[in-house]
Amino acid sequence: MFGIVQKRAKAKTQAAKLHSIAAKMRGRSFQGNFDIAGINYSFTYFPARAAVAGRKLELSGVFTVIDGRPNARVAPHSLNNVRAVLVSAQGGIGAAPTRTNLPADISTARPDLPVVESTGALSFCGALYFKLSSLDGRSLGVPADINPLQLNVRLAPTDDAERNLQGVYSSIVDALYGKDADNRAAAAHVNLLNKLLSAG
Repeated sequence: MFGIVQKRAKAKTQAAKLHSIAAKMRGRSFQGNFDIAGINYSFTYFPARAAVAGRKLELSGVFTVIDGRPNARVAPHSLNNVRAVLVSAQGGIGAAPTRTNLPADISTARPDLPVVESTGALSFCGALYFKLSSLDGRSLGVPADINPLQLNVRLAPTDDAERNLQGVYSSIVDALYGKDADNRAAAAHVNLLNKLLSAG
């Protein structure tokens, strides 16, 4: 009986575990919400710089969490230089964003299959999946274990600026995550992404 009570007490004191969070691209940032112990928190990840590291896109920026309780008088908590490594991407549906230097290959897996908007040069990213660098939940005011943490970003542009960003992210994915990496194209697209991220 004593052992059971100890286990229950230990379970109550263990911190909650957060494995992934979902966001949408809004402007140049990624914004979303998550719940811990019935409390809603909103967050923003604002990339300030992009680079290629080990054939992967790596963003660096500010991660901010806001306590969503109505009566909570807590200032937003922010961490600088939070890295986000793009581990995978998912194609989108609907109208494709404007893109430059499209990949030449628009072949399908089988010759009898039609070329569609999700094929080759006509494709684009609808979601990006990032692995975030180590985060301290206490520093962000979050009572949970948030390591490791995956950031799942839906690209659903609402204006031309967001559509441009979606196009650049899609071009970077084509250059780095395809069958054959194109480092020169990746460098050009990452340079353009940095210009867009630094735009006022």
